[in-house]
Amino acid sequence: MNDQIEIIKKDFKTNLKKNYSKPSKINNYLEKYSDQVEKIIKDKFIELHLDKNFAVYANGGFGRKEMFPSSDIDISIIQINKSENFTGLEKLISYLWDQGFKVGHSVRSISDLKEIAKKDLKEFTSYLSRRPIISNHDVDKNISNSLRRIWSKNNFYKMKYSEQQSRHDNFHSSAYNLEPDLKESPGTMRDFQTSLWILQHCYGLNSNDSIINAKVFTEEFSESLKAYNFIKLLRFATNIETNKNRLSFEAQIEVSKELHDGTKKSTTMLESMMKNYYEMASAISYFNEIIFEKYVEKPQSIFFKKIYGIYKNKNKIGIKNTDLKKNKNLIFQIFLEIGKSKVIDLIDTETKSLIKNNTKLIDDEFRLNPAFSAQFIEILRSKYNLSSILKTMKTLGVLQAYIPDFSNVVGQMQFDLFHVYTVDEHTFKVVRNMRQMKLYKKSGFELEHEIINKIPKIELLYIAGIFHDLGKGKGGDHSEIGAKASFNFAKRIGLSSTNANLISWLVKNHLIMSSISQKKDIGDPDTINTFIEQIDQIEQLDYLYILTINDIRATNPALWNGWKHQLLKDLYTRARSRINKEPFKESSKIAFDRKQNALKAFDNSDKSILENYFANLDTSYFNKNPSDSLQWQSKLIINNKNNKIIIGCKNVFENLIEVFVKVKNAPGLFYKLAKIFEHSALEVIDANIFTSIDNSFAANTFITKTTYHNRTLTKSDLNDLAKKIEEKFVDFDKIENSKKSSKSLASFEKVINIHDSVNKNKGINLITIETIDSQGLLSKIADVFLKNDVSIFSARINTLGEKVEDSFEIENMDKTIISAEKIQKIKNDLKNCLKQIN
Repeated sequence: MNDQIEIIKKDFKTNLKKNYSKPSKINNYLEKYSDQVEKIIKDKFIELHLDKNFAVYANGGFGRKEMFPSSDIDISIIQINKSENFTGLEKLISYLWDQGFKVGHSVRSISDLKEIAKKDLKEFTSYLSRRPIISNHDVDKNISNSLRRIWSKNNFYKMKYSEQQSRHDNFHSSAYNLEPDLKESPGTMRDFQTSLWILQHCYGLNSNDSIINAKVFTEEFSESLKAYNFIKLLRFATNIETNKNRLSFEAQIEVSKELHDGTKKSTTMLESMMKNYYEMASAISYFNEIIFEKYVEKPQSIFFKKIYGIYKNKNKIGIKNTDLKKNKNLIFQIFLEIGKSKVIDLIDTETKSLIKNNTKLIDDEFRLNPAFSAQFIEILRSKYNLSSILKTMKTLGVLQAYIPDFSNVVGQMQFDLFHVYTVDEHTFKVVRNMRQMKLYKKSGFELEHEIINKIPKIELLYIAGIFHDLGKGKGGDHSEIGAKASFNFAKRIGLSSTNANLISWLVKNHLIMSSISQKKDIGDPDTINTFIEQIDQIEQLDYLYILTINDIRATNPALWNGWKHQLLKDLYTRARSRINKEPFKESSKIAFDRKQNALKAFDNSDKSILENYFANLDTSYFNKNPSDSLQWQSKLIINNKNNKIIIGCKNVFENLIEVFVKVKNAPGLFYKLAKIFEHSALEVIDANIFTSIDNSFAANTFITKTTYHNRTLTKSDLNDLAKKIEEKFVDFDKIENSKKSSKSLASFEKVINIHDSVNKNKGINLITIETIDSQGLLSKIADVFLKNDVSIFSARINTLGEKVEDSFEIENMDKTIISAEKIQKIKNDLKNCLKQIN
């Protein structure tokens, strides 16, 4: 690539720290970069004598003089004289590719251009920012004439809106993803550019000066232009580090290192940088939003007055001809009106600006005013639009002003490897999930729909949802910090001590059900008894269950699955039964009933085989395997009664796979199976290990998911998978050590926490491992246990994004409790093993 371009990149990196506080400086680098690329094209174009028959234009980002290190060169070659010889053009494009540029090009006549632009809005849009490299006035005039009136303002608007919605859907419709794409994510460059295209084509505002002089969007445009420059600066820096537009965790670390001046911790600099990013993304999102909304707004004169100061028209509402300082109640009243209406769901753009510019009115006096507190509580009880109301309140700064604790988490990063949103965005998704659960009876969530609609005061649940993570970023236990803050807020808005205590308790304990369900044996009565010691009544359990479900679902769309849901549901129903003092069913009775249910489907000869099989297993096998699994396993055993190895696979929880393995018992069996699953592209989520009473065979069940996709397997796929597992089991020696690299992130490589405890009632030890996920992790852990002569009783593998929390119930090979000295050695061996992996 051109030496001058490399000099530009080097100079940018050298001065990044200085330019960070003046992001408009990025335009100097972008222009220089564009000029260098343009010079290369122009010189070669003339050298090949192409200017006699062709004109060449820079389109898109190149046309705007916004060339980044990762940018394609988007050029449009216009044929101005008839020519049958395109050899020169081929040489030009080949030359540019040879120089290391990614070239997007087209060769068209004016008539071709017109026809294509009619059919393809993206092509039409690319010419809105065209810039001549080699052309003349007549050619440019002909292009303008050919593009005129192809797309009406309304059609252009509708198509651009639809195009933007589709793009936003690819990023969960959120500007607050933790690893944003700086070009395409909501609130980034494409949103700003789309706003300019709407202004250009629908309003006739073709330049920054014309937008400012129109005096309609002046303040919003000024703020979004600053934000646009900041994001361009970050994109240029990210391109240099990774040659990608995605601001990944790795890129965030590398860029923040360049900004680090030694006065702050490196993580503090990173958090500060990302907080700035989210603030800028919010400014662009807001500008983009009002541009789209303004176009379809009706003139003020046709709004009709409903309440003093508030006017409505169709789906919009606004504040007109009113002094907001003297009518502060209208700040909340306008949201109350939206919450009451099926029809109204938007605030007009002028009112948005009015509220946004007057959030200082929400001061201590406002916050302590009982009338405004009553309004806020009523907003939380809204019949309609609550999710969008809260989102708009945040966008306009109202929520941050009324709940100062919330302002601290806007744009707050979460360095836990499994959240994919900032704290504030995650919070909104929690409340949105609650809202949807209350309104709609979705398949699989019938119980939760029933519970949430029985909750006596829904606003208490929403407040707990808003506050559950507001303690993050303040140092210390965020649950404890949030509990205190939520109690103080509840009292401030006039809630009773009983209600304030409930909210505080929910925030303090919002992680407990998740932790117990995913780390403990919820089939163990002691687990349930310990859990309900913290709960006074069913009402608390109902609130906590709904908060927990929706918190996990809002963490990362990829992490929620039916297995986690079932664990939480089982914990809830068992805890509810114990609190209600329903008769407790002994494990021996459960085992007997499940045996009988499994045997019903078989005749005498097959039943005899199964009875002998069941007689060699203790009650834990029947307590851990529900009736439907036992019936399925029984059929596998009967259908394969002459086989030494019995392996079956079936779909569970939509896209998960239950694997049953009955084989001769042997030391290292869990290690062997873990290795086989890795080589079968299966990720183990849960494992129950059962050894026969006479120690002759093992009957193990695993809940797994495929590594590379989430689709549900067909019956044929499941049969093939079972055969593959069996083949690998038989030829285990042929399995090579995996060479796939770790999935871990550089910023979190040192995360290793190992905890141990003893369950004396069950006579087993519990080891919990928290670390970074990596290829082959489970088999390596199993190998450590094997080398220490330890048997694995059960395993729960909880993968949370890049992080894993694995819990193992273990015992000595002779089924005795492991000594403290031996446990310490195992922990040391595990730490050494994990350090080598990470």
